[in-house]
Amino acid sequence: MLQSRPMFDSITLAAVTAELNEKILRGRVQEIVQLDALAFGFELYAQHARNYFFVTAHPTDARAHLVAAKLRAGGLAPAPFLLALRKHAQDAFVDAIEQLPHERVLKIQFDSSVEGIATLVIETIGKYSNLILVDAGGDVIDTLKRVPSGINRARVILPHHAYVPPPPQAKLDPATLTETALARVLAENPGAPLWQTLVKNIAGVSPLFAREIAHRISLISPNFLQIDAKELLEIFRAMREKSSCPTVAYENDEPIAFAPYELTQFANTRAFGTTSAAIEEFFGALESYAAAKEPLRAQIADARAKLARKRDALAQERVSDSEIERLRVSGEMILAYAAQIKKGQATLKAESEIGEIEIPLNPILSAVENAQKFFKEYHRAQDAAARVPALLDAAENQVGYAEQMLNDLELAENRAEIDAVIAAARDAGLIDETRRVSKDPSGLAVPREFQSREGFTILVGKNAQQNDALTFRRARADDLWLPARNVAFNTPRNSPNNSRKRAAIRAPKSLSRRAKMCIAFAADLRGW
Repeated sequence: MLQSRPMFDSITLAAVTAELNEKILRGRVQEIVQLDALAFGFELYAQHARNYFFVTAHPTDARAHLVAAKLRAGGLAPAPFLLALRKHAQDAFVDAIEQLPHERVLKIQFDSSVEGIATLVIETIGKYSNLILVDAGGDVIDTLKRVPSGINRARVILPHHAYVPPPPQAKLDPATLTETALARVLAENPGAPLWQTLVKNIAGVSPLFAREIAHRISLISPNFLQIDAKELLEIFRAMREKSSCPTVAYENDEPIAFAPYELTQFANTRAFGTTSAAIEEFFGALESYAAAKEPLRAQIADARAKLARKRDALAQERVSDSEIERLRVSGEMILAYAAQIKKGQATLKAESEIGEIEIPLNPILSAVENAQKFFKEYHRAQDAAARVPALLDAAENQVGYAEQMLNDLELAENRAEIDAVIAAARDAGLIDETRRVSKDPSGLAVPREFQSREGFTILVGKNAQQNDALTFRRARADDLWLPARNVAFNTPRNSPNNSRKRAAIRAPKSLSRRAKMCIAFAADLRGW
């Protein structure tokens, strides 16, 4: 199972580059639109057909590929970078398309009869992803994300500065990799997982690509301590040079990985005609989940706001013990001094069991009526003191549960997890009864499972149902528990306690890219 969303790696970009050269080279750019703050769409006419090109500099989903349908503008005001693109690329012809060797950087050169040569540099490098428009002399015309020297002295990316590509990786060149070099790498990393060794030492190798190599070599050499470097190199070259079977892998009918080669490490896969089609299938499914979340998020947020207003109203009703006592004493003092209270008197000062107090009076009421008014308020406050705390606690819990539902929805990555949120929110009365849930309940209450380097099984609950299943059915009394994130470690009973706690504290870094909260402690379940 993948621990995070697969990246748009250099092998995938190489396959996309080949497709672009086949489909849009020498084509004319007819339209450029902005889809959102970081994504753009191109319509190009090439080989007597319209082609549609998508590119985004999203920090986790950066990519560039062809799409099947025309891309529509997102309704944003034209950004400066869009205007620069239109000026230099619209109505221009595509002169060249190339990838920086073994890097996730794509260059598309445009030739405009008016503006001349300009190159769109697409850097799909994680959180540093960017789109940069460069002139014929190599200077930046404009950039989607501006990077001044205060952020990166080595790579200033600003208009009128020379474009500097990302520094090359200090790793082995996969194009010239030899059997001897590969054997040396294996010998220098004894006991390390093969896929990690490949990622660490060879340029352009992603975790998914490396895991696929490791899986294929395991079918030939089950003993990883005796891997044949020659066989490994043959598999490596075949996968790099013959990426002719674009594939999407699925788990419970949800896409979990894509690649330009066959993903034999997964049981459920589907082949596509092009790498772009595979990428579009993968991200299209994820984006459909995002669309499904929006109305649900709005409904839960609305319910949470109503519950918060109810909680605040209850808090206003809450009366302190001292205030209740003051109301009682005020009524008693008015009756005690009734004979001395004159008609139209506005206040009464009196010595009481709680000290001297000044009691406001209604001038139009008699002393007895003023006393009755205070006693009525006293009994109302007594009733509130008995009733409100429980109601306030319940309201606080309801608001907290609604917030948990919003968090669960944010973490939901597939239809089953979205359905789990719908079911839980509906049961809690946060959404209406018309919301449908998948009839297949499989996967709704199954915590995610990972393996740590120490060999611990790590179970992660991502929503209320999974948390309940993890807490009450899966976790043992001697497991480590990270309550801030609903994470439990199934630890060997003879493992040293300090090792278990080190693993617990270190674990969130590898669980999910969304696990941004730093967990500062680990505790035994039986100690709770």
